[in-house]
Amino acid sequence: MQTMQTPFGNPEDLVFAEDLWKKLQKSGFINTYGNLYLGGPPHGKVREVNEGVIDGRLVIVKNNYGGKNISLEKVRNNPAKYLKAVTVMVKRPGYDPEDQDWFWIKYAPDGTVMANKKGRKLAGRVAKGKPIGCISCHRSASGNDFVFSHNKTVNAAVTWIGKEQQRMMTLEKMMNP
Repeated sequence: MQTMQTPFGNPEDLVFAEDLWKKLQKSGFINTYGNLYLGGPPHGKVREVNEGVIDGRLVIVKNNYGGKNISLEKVRNNPAKYLKAVTVMVKRPGYDPEDQDWFWIKYAPDGTVMANKKGRKLAGRVAKGKPIGCISCHRSASGNDFVFSHNKTVNAAVTWIGKEQQRMMTLEKMMNP
């Protein structure tokens, strides 16, 4: 009898997540600060989103900030102090067609993959088939790709990481939807 592999937190997922963290650091995703905005659970009261391409794959990185009496100003003045987690969505063609081929990861600020309350590492098809978690939440996003639109009225625009031409095209789309 063949045993079914868990949808997330398995050794292959962790290898991919560790490799991706190194690429995120090298490409500037981790140390580039973007537009801060107010949010809520599960990502933190203050957050920012960076988006770009690594190895030909779309990558969306959300820095999640929290702490006592957190504010945009406090995070702006000392982001490292308030960073609680880095959550990532990366496209992996053929990985999970049912869920638009997204690979999900939740990192601690030092790049280690965080775990849920049951000790399962949060990398891969996180909470696939469950009523709460990355996949079920992002299924509610408008459109068909599990990506939430960013609200420019609260300064929640995405910061594009990568080539200047790509960034200018993204900014143009944001300014003229």
